[in-house]
Amino acid sequence: MLGFLFGGLVKKFERAAKNISQNFGESTKKEVDYLFDIKLTPFAEQLDYTLKNRVLESNYEVEKLETKVKNDIESLLNNVDTKTNKNIERINRLRQDAIDGLEQTIDKTDNYLVNRINQISLVVMETLASTEGITKEILLEISELEDKLFKDAEQLINKLIDAIYYLDKSIEAKIERIQNEVKKYLAHPFPNPFDKCKQRLNIQWKYGSRISDIELYKLSNCYELNKLNEQTPIDDVIEIYGQLQLNALRMVVLVSESPELKRRAIQDWIEYGMLCDFWLNIARKYASTDFFIEGLQTNQKLLVNPKD
Repeated sequence: MLGFLFGGLVKKFERAAKNISQNFGESTKKEVDYLFDIKLTPFAEQLDYTLKNRVLESNYEVEKLETKVKNDIESLLNNVDTKTNKNIERINRLRQDAIDGLEQTIDKTDNYLVNRINQISLVVMETLASTEGITKEILLEISELEDKLFKDAEQLINKLIDAIYYLDKSIEAKIERIQNEVKKYLAHPFPNPFDKCKQRLNIQWKYGSRISDIELYKLSNCYELNKLNEQTPIDDVIEIYGQLQLNALRMVVLVSESPELKRRAIQDWIEYGMLCDFWLNIARKYASTDFFIEGLQTNQKLLVNPKD
């Protein structure tokens, strides 16, 4: 149940918010659409994936309950006009129902989950209460939530690396660098103007010694993604996304000294992990991995490179 907590909650918020926005102008409707389609829904899906991995980690740090967010919610409800109060109270009821349901599901209050429920709820309430739509403050709150998500994912990845390799991360980084150097010289020693992935990355004229680590990472991912098409067996799809997630895990180690590149690799680790889980669930649903993508009625968007 907990693995789908935030995605389900945000969908409830979205239905309520869009129903409320029918009484507002067209600009407000667009703001609500943007909030959910571009910001909250993708965030909730990634949060669900991180949460599912988090609950498997028994030694996770205990988080304190943030009273500030709860106070902000109460202040918002107490300081708006009657009509607006009725609107955002719907979101507040959904928020409280989610917390109540959570407390019935687990033995003790999980402050991590309560905090995220409250933070997401506050963003939705503030958007519906604001006459200016989505303000810089609201976008900042979403950004802070995303930063927290990446820190959680980074912590999980670091523990995963330790569990897999039983090595100091600096040693593993050195091993990865050596492997990358070998790939540059052996797998890509000469320019190849006919390689479509290299063309896409604009490195078709580069010798292996001139290909950067990030270019090599993108090139490897391009080759994997190009294996996907409508006739790809589900078992192969799962293996491809699993390999892509492993590539991202290795990249996190390699670029550990570059915060932005590390952040991008963590983002890839989450997204490819989500896709791997999606297709695993499809395989379980059909009790076989012999099905092909073409035969599935699904809206899941495959991360396939554009056709040339």
